[in-house]
This record gives sequence, C-alpha cells and structure tokens, in this order.
Amino acid sequence: MSLTKAQSESLSERILGMVKADDATLWITDSEDLQLRYANNDVTSNGLVDRVRINLGVSYGKRSASIDINQTDDATLKDAVAKVQAMAKLAPEDPEHMPPVEPTEFADPLTFSEATAAMTPEEALAHIRPVIEQARAAGVDTAGYLERSVGSGTLANSRGLFSFQRSSDVGFSLTARALEGRGSGWASTQVTDVGNLDLGPVGDRAIQKALASRNAVERAPGRTTAVLEAAAVRDMLGLLSWSLDRRDFDEGRSFLNGLVEEGESPIGKKIFGENATLISDPLYEDAPCGTQYYGLPRVRTPWIEDGVLKNLSVGRFWAQKQGINPQPNAGNLILSGNGDSTEELISKVEDGVLITRFWYLRMVQPQSLLYTGLTRDGTFAIKDGEIAGPVKNFRFNESPVNMLKNIVASGLQERVMGSEGNMPVHVPSLVVNEFNLSSVSEAS
Repeated sequence: MSLTKAQSESLSERILGMVKADDATLWITDSEDLQLRYANNDVTSNGLVDRVRINLGVSYGKRSASIDINQTDDATLKDAVAKVQAMAKLAPEDPEHMPPVEPTEFADPLTFSEATAAMTPEEALAHIRPVIEQARAAGVDTAGYLERSVGSGTLANSRGLFSFQRSSDVGFSLTARALEGRGSGWASTQVTDVGNLDLGPVGDRAIQKALASRNAVERAPGRTTAVLEAAAVRDMLGLLSWSLDRRDFDEGRSFLNGLVEEGESPIGKKIFGENATLISDPLYEDAPCGTQYYGLPRVRTPWIEDGVLKNLSVGRFWAQKQGINPQPNAGNLILSGNGDSTEELISKVEDGVLITRFWYLRMVQPQSLLYTGLTRDGTFAIKDGEIAGPVKNFRFNESPVNMLKNIVASGLQERVMGSEGNMPVHVPSLVVNEFNLSSVSEAS
C-alpha cells in the first residue's frame, strides 16, 4: 500500500475520530515485500506481497478489546469500530490495563533507504545471477532466498500521540550442496541500504564450505572449544535478549533467580564473562532499528558491560507497580568484538570445532536458559590452529549464559541472518570454551 506519513496521519485521524470509547490506541503497519527464490542453480519464483494491517484497541475504564482489519474503506472502518467498542463493554475488567501513553518525541530512525524501496525484481536478479554462476562454475548446487522488505509503522492514540516510522532492508541467505558426497555450506547477509549489498563473498563462503565439508567423519561429542560463526552467535543472543525481563525475575521465573542470592538484585552483578559487552542502540548505523516501542522511546541501552548485567526490560504496568521507570526491550543487538578474522580465531584453538550455524533451537530448561539444537551446513574439526577436516553434525545442549561466560576471543562484527527471528544484529564470531556438543547427529 506504501502509505506516506500524510496518508497515515489522515487515516489515523479518520479512525480515531469514529471512536466513542474512553481511550483508543491504533497501530497501522504497511509492508511491501519483494521475494526472489531459487533452487538447483535456477530461479524458481518471484513475488511482490503488499499488505496493510490495522489494529485498534479501545477501552472503557479497565474494560478493553482490540480488533484487526486489513481494509481502509469507511464502511469497514465504521463496522470495526462498532464491533470493538461493543466487545470492550462486555469484557471483564483487566487489573493490569494501562491507559494510552502520553505524547512524546522520538528520534528520527536510520532504518529507511530510498534505494532499497525502489529496488525492482530485475535489480534483485542482477544481484543473484553472479552467485548462481559462481555455483555452476564450482560444480555445486545452490538454493537461495532474497527478500527486500519496505514498510512503515504508525502508532496513534486518543491522547494525541502520533508516530510514523519507515524501514527497509534486504536479506539474503544461501545454502550450497556438493553434487557428490554430502557436503553442505551456508552463508547470509542483511543490509538496510541495497547500495551496501555484496553477495559475492556470501556465495563464495557457502560454496567453499560445501566443497570442504564433503565426506565428514564422526568426532566424539562432549564439551569442547568451539568457534561459533556470527550466525550461531546471533541466534543464541536472541534467545538471551528475550529473557532479560524484570518482571520474570521479580516473580521468580527468570534464569537470573538461580544466579543471585534471594533478595539480591541481579543488576550490577557479574553474571557473564568479562569479554561480554552487549548493547542495543536504535541509531547504530550498521544495524539500526525503530526508535519507539509501544510509545516508549528507544535509546542506547547497555545490557551487559564486561560481564556485568546493567539493565532488564520493564513493561509499563510492572514499572508502575514497582515504582521504577519502564524500559523497552532490545530492538537490535550489538556484541562487541576484537576484529579478528575467522582464520585468526581458528589459529588460537589447539583442539575444537568450527560451527557455521545452528538449527531448530528449542528450550530445555527455562530455569537455566538451557537450549538444544543442531549444528548445520559446515561443521569442522580444528587441530593445532588449523581446520583438520569436516565432521558430522552435533546436537548441542547449552545456554547463551554459558556462551557469554566462556568467551576467550572474538572476531569482526557482521550483520547476518539466523534461524531465530529477524532482529537487526551486529555480532562477531566467538571462540568459546566448554561448549556442550552433547551427541552426534547424522543430519547433513
């Protein structure tokens, strides 16, 4: 639909002007996704998905209801407003209901690129074609997915707040398979501005890993030194960030409850290793995010500094109940690194495993934030500072807490995609001691 700010403001005023309830909060999300998919070294599909979603919540005192629609004509809007107001009047009172946020100022985000918004299917194909030719020349079969996403988010309410923010990004991931044997490689990238998109190194990395990982042998499982590439690191950090919540801790449901004495606050405690520093910053140019979260300004926030926990996210209701300030959760994640190349990180390891990425991560034990998952698309033994050959994949059982406790070296930060969410993340590869590879997997 490609709403402009003026169109979004006009639509917000139309909808809120129909509401007779005590309070109303309106979300309008507008997106246009250009998708290009290929397999067997040939393009298989392309599409353009354009959608708008309107979420309207209204309340009478502490009775509230919400409704979703995807049409903007007057008849649909009037019908939706009538329905949601009727539902709100019948709803039970919510003791945790909060009124709409008051108007405030938000920083201008860095999340939008005109060049990305103007990208055509022909331009997307022009980026992908050289990667396909790379694979054909190498005798490797590849499958890839490129998505250019452009959208806007509008938040408006009956208190007079109005926020309109645009975003754009291009993400690309590639899986390469050796035609003979069982070798597999993978790589990805993500950018805000298509002018920074360079798929050559992405294709080369996946292709070389596919060729190098043929005929993998079994390596004994167990705790080992692991070189985790950026995609693996981003997935583990995403799992951690979702769990840094003040209410969970106060109610005894957090992994942090087992790491401090009863009655102690985890804030200010050295929970992680001294090599772990994690922040979020919406105006971080290499991986920016929106500057508001449910009407609360997002600003640069340190979560971990040199292993010390600095902040926990706090929702508005819980902040009011505890008499503290609310704290939005992370909209992006930046983990500091030392700038070493992957080869330099490998050279520091006498005996260990190089892991390209993880797959199918699932919670095992919330009390310790223990997760399980599989390595995938390029797992290699390391011996005396060099790659010693491909090994079969592993199932792992490990916590992102332990990962950050056991960092011994870090590399160059990258913005890559992962298997757990689309949050912008800028992280390095890590050398981590005592990583628990619990069993061998035959999956290739």
